[in-house]
Amino acid sequence: MEYANEDEPASDEDDEYDEVYNYTKAKLTFPKEESVLQWWNKWSLNYPQLSVLAKWLLGIPASSATSEPIFSASGRVLEERRQNLGSDIVNDILFLRNFRNM
Repeated sequence: MEYANEDEPASDEDDEYDEVYNYTKAKLTFPKEESVLQWWNKWSLNYPQLSVLAKWLLGIPASSATSEPIFSASGRVLEERRQNLGSDIVNDILFLRNFRNM
């Protein structure tokens, strides 16, 4: 592995690699009384990129209950009268309907 000249700033790619490398080599513990999201929040200063990714992945609902209304809405959007809509338009319509209901 080559090292950057001390006069040159490190690239974002190097920082991300170092973060992943440091994470995989660290002897980290996970207290049972702490949730995974709490753990990533606590370590977010040490692992800023990984914590963002972890929070995004862990924030995905584990239930299909939130997706059922979306499938129902997609059926209404794609009625016989609208079968010629492109997938981008359908996605935009569903996104706007979902956003409106927030």
